[in-house]
Amino acid sequence: MTINFQDIATSIANTLLAPLRLPTEAPPVAPTDEQGSAPLFDDAARLEDRSEEVLFAGNYAAADTEASGRDAAASLIHMGNNSLGSDKSAQAHAFNQQIEAHKDDPEWLAEYFGALGEDRVGELMRLSITETAIGSSGSPDDLARYQNTVDNLRTALDTLEKSGNLTQEDMTALYKSLDLDTSDGNVFGATLVSDLFANSSQAVKELFFNAAMAEGNDTSAAIASHVLASMPVEDQVRILDAMSQEELDSFVEMAMRGQFEAPDMEKWYGEGDTQSRVTIGGISDILANANNETYYHPEVAVPDYPPHLQTALFDATASALTNQDIFDKFTDDVQFKEELAQLTLKEHDGFLDRALDADGGTNGEDLGSDTRAEYSKVLEMTLFTPPLPDSAEDLVRHIDDRFNEIGEDLANMDDAAFEEKYGRNRGAMAGAFGQMTGVFFEALDSGLTRVENDADKAAEIMDPLFKLVDFGIGQGLGKAGPIGAVLTKALNLSGASAAVKSEVKELIREGHISEAIQLMKDNGVDLSELGEGLYEHMHDDVLPNRTAPNGTYQGEHGDVSIKDAWQNGYDFVEGAPGTN
Repeated sequence: MTINFQDIATSIANTLLAPLRLPTEAPPVAPTDEQGSAPLFDDAARLEDRSEEVLFAGNYAAADTEASGRDAAASLIHMGNNSLGSDKSAQAHAFNQQIEAHKDDPEWLAEYFGALGEDRVGELMRLSITETAIGSSGSPDDLARYQNTVDNLRTALDTLEKSGNLTQEDMTALYKSLDLDTSDGNVFGATLVSDLFANSSQAVKELFFNAAMAEGNDTSAAIASHVLASMPVEDQVRILDAMSQEELDSFVEMAMRGQFEAPDMEKWYGEGDTQSRVTIGGISDILANANNETYYHPEVAVPDYPPHLQTALFDATASALTNQDIFDKFTDDVQFKEELAQLTLKEHDGFLDRALDADGGTNGEDLGSDTRAEYSKVLEMTLFTPPLPDSAEDLVRHIDDRFNEIGEDLANMDDAAFEEKYGRNRGAMAGAFGQMTGVFFEALDSGLTRVENDADKAAEIMDPLFKLVDFGIGQGLGKAGPIGAVLTKALNLSGASAAVKSEVKELIREGHISEAIQLMKDNGVDLSELGEGLYEHMHDDVLPNRTAPNGTYQGEHGDVSIKDAWQNGYDFVEGAPGTN
């Protein structure tokens, strides 16, 4: 299905711009006496460049903290219009002085910001960041000035929000004026995301998130995800749970595609380091929160995200990875890979079961093209694209155990028992199982092909796979599944001497995988043919040719053997090794 991302973004924004849906047990928040109702950025309050107030203001009140908000604004605009006083640093300095002096005064701030208008406030906020320590080489004093500037802006926004003077409409207008998209060379603007808004009060964060989502583009989605990841978990859950699966899919894909790097201003000002970067984008952190559990008792761990939201996020992320540009963008992001691998451990079996159920329950035997593509990319990212995450070994062992269980049940259980356990007949499951195993080895083949000239990367891919094998006795582990069995077969090195076999296994056991792979290759073992090995192992050693005496699978064209059903599924995966 084709998704119009602009329409989805608009739908999400409309949902999130609605009044906040608080948990049912939370009482509604009554407005306080301090809260106002007029918008902050009102055309009636805005001062124009050629107004009499501006033309006759002079520069004296721009940094005079005793002046009224309107007079200070008029003087600052006058300064900007005056060719002799248009220095950006002077404007930023005056703005900073006023914000520091009045950051706790909502009436003064509302008058000042209203008179300036959202476009000037947006520009001045950016200037206040970039002009804090221009020309410095980095020092503790420069860093302190920068941090003080950010803290003052944050306090001022919080003050305006608490008083009711900063509405969603105001924040949406301000967001547009901040021009945070780095594509125009505004490389400093991103610090307003990471250091200012991501550390503001929850209410200001939510206003900012909604404003970013309303923009409806990839960069703004990445910015929104960055701030969302900094919110309390219960608020993240509330906001994400309000999205439909289609909206969540779109949000995750846009945020991943729009993720970008920006200068680390803390290091810029503190150390003079202009090369260090921060990532603006929050999907990795959101996945980390989805994986996290809070221990309320030594033996009671409660997931921070409810299981249904974990599932929805996994599905959205798997879908996004089928976009090759997004996949390529995250191939070096170890944090993302680790969080995805951990979430895949939880969701792997359910993901495949849901795909099969969607195809017809008992008789369904097709994972579907979308599922096959998503499964392949998740495996490729977490298991076969170096650098690998720490959870790669656990994930590959889980998959091997799962494949082993299905294979054994296909071979040994009768029809009734099998259908009771899996909710589908043996023949249908055999076809689906063929697709599962075929996709796995297609992803492995893609990974090894991509690094065929890099022994170290090939070794990293093989390392968790080799750990499925017990080298002490040269046999697959007692609980190893088809993947472990095929690796064990490869390590037999037919035709090689006992000394070579022993040396290969010893190298693997000691972690010298690159050397082991080269020695195997020198003795005729091509790891890219592991898919062929799996095909032969399942076909020759595991699955029965026919279902008798356990019964027969009635296929579309008559009785079908379990072996043939599996083979048909394996062949269905385009490019799968061993069956072309």
